[in-house]
Amino acid sequence: MKRFLSLLMCLLLVVSCLVLSACTAEEGNGGGGGGNGDKDFLNEEKNFNGQKIKILGYGGETSLSACQIDIEEGSDDPVKDAFYRRNQLIKDTYGLDIDVVLPGTGENPVNMIKTDIATNQKKYQAICNVFNNIAPLAIDGYFQDVAAVNNEYLHLNEAWWDQTILKDLKINNKVFFVNGDALVEDDEATWAIYFNKDLIEEYNLESPYDLVADNEWTIDKMYEMAKKVGYSSGATKSYDPAVGDVWGMVIQSYDYFQMMLGADQPMINNDGTKPVLRVDDEENILTFNQIKNLFDDRVNVGCADFEMGDKDYETRYGAERQIFANGNALFMPGSISYVSLKELQESNIHYGILPMPKRGALQENYSSGTNSYYCAVIAIPRTNKDETLAATCYALEAMAYYGKTIVTPEYYDRTLTLKKFEDTESGEMLDIIFNNRVYDIANIYNLNSGNPSNGTMYFYTNLISKDGTGEIVSSYNEHKQSFEKGLANLLERCAANAK
Repeated sequence: MKRFLSLLMCLLLVVSCLVLSACTAEEGNGGGGGGNGDKDFLNEEKNFNGQKIKILGYGGETSLSACQIDIEEGSDDPVKDAFYRRNQLIKDTYGLDIDVVLPGTGENPVNMIKTDIATNQKKYQAICNVFNNIAPLAIDGYFQDVAAVNNEYLHLNEAWWDQTILKDLKINNKVFFVNGDALVEDDEATWAIYFNKDLIEEYNLESPYDLVADNEWTIDKMYEMAKKVGYSSGATKSYDPAVGDVWGMVIQSYDYFQMMLGADQPMINNDGTKPVLRVDDEENILTFNQIKNLFDDRVNVGCADFEMGDKDYETRYGAERQIFANGNALFMPGSISYVSLKELQESNIHYGILPMPKRGALQENYSSGTNSYYCAVIAIPRTNKDETLAATCYALEAMAYYGKTIVTPEYYDRTLTLKKFEDTESGEMLDIIFNNRVYDIANIYNLNSGNPSNGTMYFYTNLISKDGTGEIVSSYNEHKQSFEKGLANLLERCAANAK
């Protein structure tokens, strides 16, 4: 027995030494983390001694557009407070003071960054804004190729950066924008499908969550379900929310483009050495007509632009959201930001969220596009160089990494709990939506030969019509030369300005 106990004690001593050695090695791992025990932050631990990183932002003091960069004090709002804690950790641990600079009254952030770069003032180390505002600046050479700049500190292949943007928006093998867990307004601008759980139960319809899981959530299935739900108080349905008529689906013209992206049908194929227009591909044409069947159904599907085209922007789209919030529509496409709008906040219905439907079961992944008017990205001015550039890249990496560990959980929780999803499946749906986000050069850069209103961004919305006469092949043939000229001009300008 003594011999056994002696052997046991020796064994325990060896195990204890191994555990202690492992813990010591883990604590001393060169992964950094600034002494906070976080070995996954990939940059070496450095202290920049209070260096200020000024990022030119947009929006107001209290909006998420400003807070996602920097907020001066803690907040009762859990997401804003998470941004505050993230930046405080970066400041306390790495000595980097991230500061958002907001345009004053009458100031335009695009003009501000152009002037700063053109005059080499170097006031701003980065800019955060939406695609629609700053994409033109990338063409004219104002920004650096983020995929090639200071890769010692920017680890763009990691999960806290949006990987798709690096693939979908490369031009001449250069990428001018990044987003991911450093921000939330890229998530807010991502498209999804809202559905009414009460109507699913009332009409004894299949669970949309099960359809997603079984790879059966398709355009045709969504339309099939929409046709089973409806009520009209008169000879024709009213789009007045107060009337109470029930629709299978309420939509707006912009949803056409988003459904095409959800069906994995971008207008540009960017998988090769250069972007190529693919609007006249057979698969794209078939998908366009598949979605057209839904838009042309004036009985089951209510399009705000058709039903209330004579009303102002907010009135017609507000009516769309209010119909859904009143419980009088089974489906409604929209951005993630819809959950924060008054109509859904004050709604008493039970609703859930889904990825955009596939074109068919053979589509490999679910896919969700973004609204270029609201999708936030970060760019680095070409004038940011040397030690300041290194500090900027370090700060951006920290914003993204600690955004993932500190902010994103709060953002998910706020989206799931505050917004009445009330189920575990919604978290899984958000994972699918955000992990399969796509971008289309045709949408970001609105390819055209001098007339933006007839550019690629508006091609589908200009094509569809109240009387259903839109025809994609002939219309594309009419615009193809203009689109090709716009794409060629984009590539040439980017190449010339890169020099």
